[in-house]
Amino acid sequence: MRISMDSALRCPVCRAGFRGTTRCSRCGADLTRLMTLLVTARHYRNKARKAICLRKFEEARALSTSAQKIHATQAGKRLCLLTSWLAYRQRALG
Repeated sequence: MRISMDSALRCPVCRAGFRGTTRCSRCGADLTRLMTLLVTARHYRNKARKAICLRKFEEARALSTSAQKIHATQAGKRLCLLTSWLAYRQRALG
């Protein structure tokens, strides 16, 4: 399941604003899976940032791409661009 930038913070059933709880405040839908996906994407992005610090650019690229596939964000898009460029430069410079 991929969450787009537009719908990420809304209940997929009634479109109410997401408040970080496991149940939608408006319709009562179970949002556990949505919360799990958001946390997973954040975890991948944090690991990607740590990989950059360790100069593991290809690993960072893979992690940021995975995060973006789960939950697309503008910051995630910028992280993907950065890690792709860093991985390319590392390969090009040997």
